[in-house]
Amino acid sequence: MHVKRVVVFLGLGFLSACGTSDPYGSGATCTPTATQVCSVGGVAFSPVTRTVASGTTITWINGDGVAHTVTNDAGSGETFNLALGSGSTVTHPFNTPGTYNYHCTIHGSAGAGMHGTIEVN
Repeated sequence: MHVKRVVVFLGLGFLSACGTSDPYGSGATCTPTATQVCSVGGVAFSPVTRTVASGTTITWINGDGVAHTVTNDAGSGETFNLALGSGSTVTHPFNTPGTYNYHCTIHGSAGAGMHGTIEVN
């Protein structure tokens, strides 16, 4: 009988945690916008590719429970290495037209694993 109560209480605790309000979203609720990229469950950026006008600042929102980075791939026209802690945001302006590939140094190398592309017109 005690075991059943513990399971019920654990289940209720899990369900209530799912309903918490997180200003940065979560892997399930962070919604990308025209200038926003989300880090989502499954260790991925969403969307993988974002196309913006020159002069746009992109915001990455970490909806995962783990830290990430937003780091330019080798050969990129710009250098950036932004720490994206759990529940945090980082921004970077893209002022020059071009294609900027990036990755998380923790969860994938350039071109593999957790990666994305910003295309600037």
